[in-house]
Amino acid sequence: MAGDDKTLTAGEISASAPVTFNLDECTMDAQERAVLAIDIAYVQWRADFRRTVVASGVLNRPWRSVFEADMMFSIVAHRWLAGRAITHKELATYFELFATEATVSRHLDDMEESGMIVRQTDPDDRRRIFLLPTRRLETIGHGYAQARIRIMREYGFVWTGDAAANGTRAADSAKKPG
Repeated sequence: MAGDDKTLTAGEISASAPVTFNLDECTMDAQERAVLAIDIAYVQWRADFRRTVVASGVLNRPWRSVFEADMMFSIVAHRWLAGRAITHKELATYFELFATEATVSRHLDDMEESGMIVRQTDPDDRRRIFLLPTRRLETIGHGYAQARIRIMREYGFVWTGDAAANGTRAADSAKKPG
């Protein structure tokens, strides 16, 4: 964890009484409450956005876990933008505690079928399969990210970094595998 984040221990969790309490006894500060409000606002926006994507006809199986799919989209895009395309196997390790590799594979099949990602065999090691975002995923990503930014700004989020300030863009560092 970074900065002044406090690592929560299993002992602290189990020592907390499983009883309700009055609102005036709540120890969450305004910033922590804003984080919860951001999460709720985003979930509401995401449900509407999901309906739009489903209505577009690109998802054949919209009932799969939207949160797993969102995380996979984000990880694939983030790693690609960082210049390190992720492999199928690497992606599966992110989900090993709550999804089987078969579940991850089914999500990836859906994403590929809907035109969100492509799979590309590593020319140096044919056993490795890279997952690459498509323009369709980028289009959806803009809407996704812009909504998150808008919601965070409504609760006081301020962006303090700017890639343009140091003369680089995400596209400058993104590389195609192989």
